[in-house]
Order: sequence, then structure tokens, then C-alpha cells
Amino acid sequence: MEAQHGPVQPPPLPIKKSMNRAISAPDNSAWGRAFPSKNGVGPKSPRLNQSQSENNVCGEESASHGYPLSPVERQVMFSSSESLEQCCRGSGHRNEVRNRNCLQSRGTPAHSTSQLSISSQASSASSLQLHHLLSNIDSKEGMYAKLSGLYAQSTRRLMNKCEDYFMRNQKKELHFNETSWSLFKLASNKPCCSARDAIYYCATCAKDPENNYAVKMCRAEDTNTPLNSNLSLPVHFNIQQDCGHFLATVPSSLLHPPAAPRGCPNKDTSPASASSTEEDCVVVITQEVPYCTAADFVRESVCSHKAQPEIYERQVCLLLLQLCNGLEHLKEHAIIHRDLCLDNLLLAHFQTTPDKIKDGKYIPRLIVSNFSKAKQRPGSEDSKVKKDKTRLAPEIMAASQYKKFDEFQTGILIYELLHQSNPFEVRTSLHEHEYSQKDLPPLKNLSVYSRGLQHLAHLLLEADPIKRIRISEAKRVLQCLLWGPRKDLTDQPFSHEEALHCALQNWIDMKRALLMMKFAERALEPEHNISLEDWLCCQYLASADP
Repeated sequence: MEAQHGPVQPPPLPIKKSMNRAISAPDNSAWGRAFPSKNGVGPKSPRLNQSQSENNVCGEESASHGYPLSPVERQVMFSSSESLEQCCRGSGHRNEVRNRNCLQSRGTPAHSTSQLSISSQASSASSLQLHHLLSNIDSKEGMYAKLSGLYAQSTRRLMNKCEDYFMRNQKKELHFNETSWSLFKLASNKPCCSARDAIYYCATCAKDPENNYAVKMCRAEDTNTPLNSNLSLPVHFNIQQDCGHFLATVPSSLLHPPAAPRGCPNKDTSPASASSTEEDCVVVITQEVPYCTAADFVRESVCSHKAQPEIYERQVCLLLLQLCNGLEHLKEHAIIHRDLCLDNLLLAHFQTTPDKIKDGKYIPRLIVSNFSKAKQRPGSEDSKVKKDKTRLAPEIMAASQYKKFDEFQTGILIYELLHQSNPFEVRTSLHEHEYSQKDLPPLKNLSVYSRGLQHLAHLLLEADPIKRIRISEAKRVLQCLLWGPRKDLTDQPFSHEEALHCALQNWIDMKRALLMMKFAERALEPEHNISLEDWLCCQYLASADP
């Protein structure tokens, strides 16, 4: 590796330790049993000594980000060869086209019999679909019904394309271990984020110089957390992804950085000015580089909440919606986080310009981290674990006390994001006896979102878990609060329920058409960028049903 002042030797390759890995674990909840005690690590841990730490800093270098000409490949999203009315043929069709191109490049004639057959079949299918769509063209109601179906289909396709765009790096299979330690260089000796369980540093990887990574240095008190080797989870946009973890020896100055205003890079740090002591810690490599926690965001937005309550509370709704998306993903895999607080929610930028970040309406990406207290309910373990649990009582197996644990903590987060205290800290008597929604403190009515957020918080903080709404229902509430039909539409005097249903369906069709127009216009703009809010709105309209 090279430092700013000339070439230096990379850190020595560590001796690989024998350890029980859980590469798919989303955080460091679980590495304690795999690691020996702190005193037993000694020189066998991969070391990041003082001089190496300072010389690993990139200094003035910054990784360049390539911005695509459009949010997705234009040939895929806005292809003139694929008619709007044609159903999405999926990855099989794309692979088929790719294979044909490969054959042509190897000298196979471009117009082979098989190709002509495939082409004629596709053309025939497209003609049949077009014939069906244009049948009864003299019927206005029939055409409206077909257009409604096309709007719904196109919105779902746009949603999938947005997912491919926003998660294109996250879906790469990346796994780092001790031998990869020498590939990484810290971009600065100043942490980019200080969270409850770890300190984060932005870094670059020699094998992937175009992308930034985060080196997560877990705090000492969390390194002995028991390992939950069964905590497995597919990647998700709002869940922290573990690309590899190992035990390393690092300078104490990196684990205990001096307090400094966040966002001011510390470029004057020199090896001589840092402490010479070292500590052992769990190091995690992640693709998401956080710039602050939700707690930092709340502390820094007190003035903006007062000055522009409408904009700020809309930001809160969008952050909560991302949280619900992540928690819904966890629940699909029977995982309960159990430690949702502002310090465990990270905020990260997603390939955007400094001007957009300074915009008051900018929406960062929210990432759920710190799974040290997470539980995975029965249903996804191996057969041996299931057999061990056959002797447990039903109330233990059901784990009913945890089923809506995350929902309750999400309700508390609504208060805290709106600059109010946890109601159960302010009124400790609430925990001592049963309470109703009337006993919960009201939220200040500052914007059109305030009443809806208060109602949602009260539904999530129901004392009876049976009455408490689920995360999936909270997600729907937030979507309707952000993009749903306004009260003046639903308050119209419809003659019967079917008329209301028809009006709502027409409203959905209109919103879908407007969204497609917005995407088409964005494709012709110089930057061609689709925002995170566009994707979240697309998710809502793709599944909206009156």
C-alpha cells in the first residue's frame, strides 16, 4: 500500500485463527464464543500498530464515484424494443439474449435457425398481447380497465428496477477475513460515525478502489457477546450487511478518538501525536458507510424542526418507513431486534452530490445495526436445535413476550424523533399499571403529519400486545400518511361503498400514471438520478389496493 508520503510496508499478514464464523450474521452480536479471552490473543491477532494506522490513512485522496447516465441501464428500463404492454419476461429472457450475443461474437452466424425461431415466437407472443389489448377499442370502460392493468404492471417493474439500482453493490457476494486486512486503507484517522456499539472509519479496498467501505471497530464491552450462530439473514437495503469480521489489534486512539465536531476531517494527525497503546477488538467490514446515527440527526435538527416542521416531520416519516421496511424483513426471517434506539440506527448517503445533501428535503438511507440482543424465533434453526426445543413448554416456545417487542420500541422512537422524551421515562407510573392511549403524552401539532404520527405512536404503544399493530400495518400507515389520498377525497358523499372503491381505484391509477411520467422525465434530465423517496413511493403504489 502507499501512503501520502511515500510507500510503506503493509501490515503483516496475520496468522489465521480457528474460529466459528457466522458470516451471514448482520452484526457483531455473536462473536464472543469464537474468540479467545482478551489476554489470550497476544501477537497472533492481525495488528494495526500505531505507525501502520497512521500510514494507512489515504490523506487527501478520495474515492471517485461513478454516476450512471441513468438510474438503471437505459436499454433495460426504457427499451424501445420492449413494448409497454408486453409482460416482463424476467431474467430468463435477458440471459437468452446475452447468450445469443456471446454466440455471435464467437463467429456463429447472426441469423441462425434457432434465433429466427426464438425471434418469431417472441414477435408472435407480442402480437397476440397487442391484439388482446386493442380488442374492444371502442369501449371506453374496457380500455380504462386495460390501462389500469398496464399502470399496475409498469409500476411493479419500475419498483424492481429501482431495487436493482439501489442494491446493485449490496447484492455482490463479498467476504473478507484476516488475510484481507492489508487490503484496506483508512481514509482518515477521524471516525465517520460513533455509534452505541462501535466506531466507524471510512476506508478503501485495494481490490475495489471505486467503492468506499466502513471499518467497524466494536467497543470492548461488546466483544464477548454470546454467539448466535443461527442468526442468518439475506441482504436488505436497511439492514447492516456483514462482509466479514475478525479479531484484530488496533491502536487505542482509534477505539477512543478525541471528541471533535462531526464532519471536520482530522488531516493533521501524525503517528507521534497518537497513543502508543493497543487494544484487541472485533473488526467488521461493511459496505455501508454511515455519517451519523439517528441520535446525532435528532440533536442537530432541533432548529430545523421549529423553523420548517412540515419538511422535518416528512423526513421523519420517510426514516420511519425505512425502519419498518428493515424490521419487516427481519420478521420474515423470525428475527426480533430487541434493542431499537436512536444510537443503533445509522444514516448513510447514497451516491449523491453535496448540493443535494445540503438540501433540507434530502432523505438519507437508514440502516439498522447492533444485533447483540437479537433473538431468532423457532422455525429457521437446524434440525438438532429444533429437537432440543421439543421439551420446552408452549409459552417458552411461543416467546409471546417478544412477538411485538420491536413494534413497541418503534412507538417510542416516534416520540424521540420528534424531539420529545420517551413517555415511559417521563411517566414511570405507566409501567406500574395498565394504561390507555389517553395516558400517553400528546405530540405537538406542528404539521399535517403530526396527528398521524401521534396516532401511529399510540397504536404501537398499546399496553395489550394483541391490540398493538404489527410493523407491516405501521408501514401501511406511514405510506398512506406520505402519499395516500387526502381526506377531502374520502369525505365525499359517495352513494355506496362500491362508488368509493371505484374512486380510490381511479386515484391509484392516476398516481401510477403520474409516477411513470416523472420517471420518464427524469430519464431526460442531465443527472438522470432517481431519489430514495421515488423508490419508496414506487413500493407503495406497486402494492396499493383500494
